[in-house]
Amino acid sequence: MYMFANGITISLIIFLAILAIYLWYGFAIIYHLIRFGVGIKPKILALFFFLGSFVLFAILLGLYRQINWPEIFQNIF
Repeated sequence: MYMFANGITISLIIFLAILAIYLWYGFAIIYHLIRFGVGIKPKILALFFFLGSFVLFAILLGLYRQINWPEIFQNIF
């Protein structure tokens, strides 16, 4: 697997980029539901969205760790 300086791999860079986009998307939805929602229902919806996104993130993180990255990159490069 190709490594940059200090042990940073391509898969780590891709993972961090996807993570940043996912977290920004989740923050934007939760912020707008809480900030501009009238009453308590949008805030409850934001709570359910936050809990669901956390569970989904935990599942995806577990699946990401099970991928055999060296074999995938060996076939690509």
